Amino acid sequence: MVRKKEEEKKAAGARKKAASKKKVAKKKTAKKKIAKKKPVASKVAGKKVSKKKVSKKKAPVRKPRVSDQERYEMIQRHAYFLAEARNFQPGHEHDDWLEAERFVDGMLKKS
Repeated sequence: MVRKKEEEKKAAGARKKAASKKKVAKKKTAKKKIAKKKPVASKVAGKKVSKKKVSKKKAPVRKPRVSDQERYEMIQRHAYFLAEARNFQPGHEHDDWLEAERFVDGMLKKS
């Protein structure tokens, strides 16, 4: 009987220790959130700190412009292809030239 009582006391003591350890373990898992400090701008010997000036971005460099001679030759070639598409029928040369000008100028504006 004595042994049973001693074993019960030991078991009860062990339960208390286990319960206290569990409580302690629970307390350790809870972490506090700490706010981070922001850096403070410091003034040296009363001097004012000015912000750096940001330079504006320059426009991108465009491709070199097509010369008048190159533009003329492009229009000439396109007008030829338009005339060829209608089997070189006479009377539409001026219309082919104007259409070629519109086409070439449109292509040059896109680039």
